[in-house]
Amino acid sequence: MNTEWISIEISSPATAVDLVCASLAELGCGGTVIEDAHLDTFIPPHPDLDPDTIYQLKAYFEEPGNPDELLLQIKDTLENLTALTPSWQFTIGSAASVREEDWAENWKQNFSAQRVGKHLVIKPSWEEFSAQSSDRIIEIDPGMAFGTGTHGTTLLCLETIAELFDKDNPPKNLLDVGTGSGILALGAAALGCQQILACDIDEKACQVAQQNIDANNYSEQIIVTAEPLEQLKGRFDLVVANILAEENVRLGQALLNRLAPGGKLILSGILREKEEFVRQGFADYQLQSFPTRYQDDWICLIYQSESP
Repeated sequence: MNTEWISIEISSPATAVDLVCASLAELGCGGTVIEDAHLDTFIPPHPDLDPDTIYQLKAYFEEPGNPDELLLQIKDTLENLTALTPSWQFTIGSAASVREEDWAENWKQNFSAQRVGKHLVIKPSWEEFSAQSSDRIIEIDPGMAFGTGTHGTTLLCLETIAELFDKDNPPKNLLDVGTGSGILALGAAALGCQQILACDIDEKACQVAQQNIDANNYSEQIIVTAEPLEQLKGRFDLVVANILAEENVRLGQALLNRLAPGGKLILSGILREKEEFVRQGFADYQLQSFPTRYQDDWICLIYQSESP
């Protein structure tokens, strides 16, 4: 039995759910379930949540060496939220082991085919789909890795990528930072990108990404690596980082080091209230800025480096 993950139950007021999910993600939470509504790391709370109700959340973490230390970190995080809004009260339950197979099954309940742009279709392997002749179909089973293309941040990135590859002189190569399930790399490959490097420091994510890449027959176009961004070589016409706001800022210089002259930089995984924080983090770099894109409670920032 595989018990590489643990779940921790947390009771939370509905009005605090979005901040709780975002805060847990910063502690390494791989996904959150709120009662019957399944949320992954970057999904905002269900719009129909009753604002007067206390909800039970299950937060999933890769099993730590010291669960008690993780529980203390969660306790401190929730106490900080209570300090901001004293009316918020939280209760933390004990940690329970979770089989990987059970986690994977949870994704199937709310993942169906989705069209992105003019030609790209993302679908699970178990669903039938009537394709048009110009469709480029990606089949993806996220498993334990983040990324199905249905949530705000990934959808923003996919839409931006689709637009870039629908123009003249599309990017010749792409770097996908924090690839997760490999969805962004696969989308770009399906739309014609021939050279893609997909990196993730999570070995499990790399394994899932490689499985999805092999299943879609794009292993010649996409290379997966667990090397940290700072150790990668080369420059890319398009760099995409669908990670959290703080990580985008922390890795700012490393992202620019991989960006080719005149290349585009896509940043996502950013809550609306973190937009100014990220903008300020990139203010000193020599970049052209484009209008912010919005989806639900999340944003996507687009920059371009100076041409040679």
